[in-house]
Amino acid sequence: MTPNPFFSSSGQRPLVIAHRGARAHAPENTLAAARLAHNHGADLWELDVCRTRDGVLVVMHDDTCARTTDARLHPALAGRAPWPVHELTLDELRGLDAGSWFVEGDPFGRIAFGEVGPGMCRAYKGEPVPTLAEALALTRSLRWRVNVEIKDLAGTPGDATVVDEVLSLVDDHAMAASVLLSSFRHDYMREAHRKRPHIATALLIESIGDNAPLALCHEAGAVALHPRSTLMDDHALGACIAAGLHVNVWTVNSLREVARLTRMGVSGIITDIPGECLAALRAQRLRTDTPLRPFPPAP
Repeated sequence: MTPNPFFSSSGQRPLVIAHRGARAHAPENTLAAARLAHNHGADLWELDVCRTRDGVLVVMHDDTCARTTDARLHPALAGRAPWPVHELTLDELRGLDAGSWFVEGDPFGRIAFGEVGPGMCRAYKGEPVPTLAEALALTRSLRWRVNVEIKDLAGTPGDATVVDEVLSLVDDHAMAASVLLSSFRHDYMREAHRKRPHIATALLIESIGDNAPLALCHEAGAVALHPRSTLMDDHALGACIAAGLHVNVWTVNSLREVARLTRMGVSGIITDIPGECLAALRAQRLRTDTPLRPFPPAP
């Protein structure tokens, strides 16, 4: 497999990939979470892309605004719960607060633990939903890299156009070498590879079979596989590495898993706590079985 420039600077340790930004310490998929992940030293951040009713690509994981905004508090949106992203315009999304929910809910317990102070909490309130264009511009300004996960838009108007729209934005920002595209929709990645073979692509998977990931990646032209961390054993990972694939595993929030996966030779670790993961790798504190801290299941 031909090497891709995206992975050309990978060193001896796995890449630390900030899952939706530094989402244990900031509201996920916001520019605030991206900046914090960069400050924590992450090699790149991962974000999710949805599409508004008026055709703008925005950064949000869920296909609705119910969990990560204050949509329920807006009288103009009454009766539209759970506020699907594809049914809202960009202006409607811009009127939402994508940060206060994090402060009020403290989903990872880091505010209660004292790691997110009052000043940061105040700053997060009113944080907007960013567009993909804004996220790419920030990444470029930081001379950084980003994994753009395209969400499954089946059943919405964006299903047929989202790949072209993402590629156009990557072109507009001259970021082909700094962007890794991924999706559970492998047909999206086949299309992206066909149209921009120089842009790195990865296939997300939740299950594994005998050599199935290798065949899928080969057929799609993907240079990386993004499996759930529990799917990877020495045999499966060894086969992927032998085939020239990069394997970036998700979502890893304990030293025990960091140790196991690093010893196995994964290319990247997708984590909600990039600063702590990076510190553990740098300190080579990889033999402990103690989790960094208990976490609720990631939504």
